[in-house]
Amino acid sequence: MWKHLKTFSAAIKEMFVLPRTPALTIYVGILWLIPLAMVGPYRSLYLVSLGLSNTEVGLYSFLFIPFGLVALWVGGYLTDVWGRKKTLFLFDVLSWGGYCFCMAFASNKWWGVAALFFIALNLGSGPAYQCLLNEGVPENKRAVMYSVLQFVNSGAALLFFPLLGGYWVGRRGLVTASHEMFGMFLAFVAIGIAVRMVYIQHSGTFEKVPATWRHGFREGLDQYLKTFEALMKKTGAVPFLASRILDESIFASLMIYASLYYVQRLGLPDTSLSLLAQVTAYTSCVVLFFFTPRLSYRWSLKLLGLDQVLGFAALALLLVPVNGSLNPLILCLASAILASWGSSFYYSVSTAVWMNIIGERERAKVVAVSTTIFQLGVWVLGSVAAFLYGHVSPVALVLFLMTARVADFFLLRRVKIALQSHLHFN
Repeated sequence: MWKHLKTFSAAIKEMFVLPRTPALTIYVGILWLIPLAMVGPYRSLYLVSLGLSNTEVGLYSFLFIPFGLVALWVGGYLTDVWGRKKTLFLFDVLSWGGYCFCMAFASNKWWGVAALFFIALNLGSGPAYQCLLNEGVPENKRAVMYSVLQFVNSGAALLFFPLLGGYWVGRRGLVTASHEMFGMFLAFVAIGIAVRMVYIQHSGTFEKVPATWRHGFREGLDQYLKTFEALMKKTGAVPFLASRILDESIFASLMIYASLYYVQRLGLPDTSLSLLAQVTAYTSCVVLFFFTPRLSYRWSLKLLGLDQVLGFAALALLLVPVNGSLNPLILCLASAILASWGSSFYYSVSTAVWMNIIGERERAKVVAVSTTIFQLGVWVLGSVAAFLYGHVSPVALVLFLMTARVADFFLLRRVKIALQSHLHFN
């Protein structure tokens, strides 16, 4: 027994030992995650309290995606010609800095709209962030690295910060508490950006700085077109891209509308939202600690699509009628737990498989191109989701997302067959 415990302890310790750059990239993120765990469950309700309608909360988020895509393509290009660390610094200041400032001082809906614009620019940090995460990490350890990232992302919730946010809202009221929590968020982000800028090492560049910005634009566009052509030829890439468009659209819609659905449709008290975040953080750790670290690449392929099954079941529970004998908290908890298990598999297994398809030198531009494709899908499907929730019915949105889960499952089955055949052939 003692021997098995020591072995397990050593395995867990080894799991969290990462190369310097990904370690700093992940662990400094705790400074973002603490305030996020507190304000996250209340963000949509706070935006509605500022004067945005149910439709506008989602619609503005999705309408600003084109600006985010411009930032994304600029970020992908700058990552290779300017460096990963500097590019991450630039877009963190623009996006997180602007977002937290607006939310901390918001007095009407237009402050909220401005905040949604700034956070849309966070797409520009994606290529640099993904490159820094994977820097020095062997292919067979990437699923573990993404599991560590998810565990750290859940760390603030594990330490009861969502409940602290709920207590803060209960004591100070939604608007005042949100102002104060976002003010703290702004201070924490400033510290985190400074630490990363000082301590992450410069990892070099893959492209020369262009003679002029005009030349840079033309060269960058040409490189992106070539990257897109090469990406379409990769084994399993086309159905995988289609699958991830659906995934990102589902997650974006749920991030905005889940809390509103729980409160407005199911009658959950808003102070219970923090409890949902708290419980799901612990349940997702079951997957992250005891399951995904032991997955080989072959098993990762075999499990593609499991996240869709869990996500479908989570959505189906939201259609169960709430009556006097069924506490809405129990229903919401069951749905949120299943959804958290599904997202754990998605961000560890599916993302690791996707990163293994991509080569090291092409990663920044492939991340930029693929994320552009994902976000164009989110732009369209997310706008549909906002319309359904605000102008048709919340149930219509749930049915729409369930249909997307079914289509997603069959797309991932095609990816699995293609990649397994390629693996066997090689």
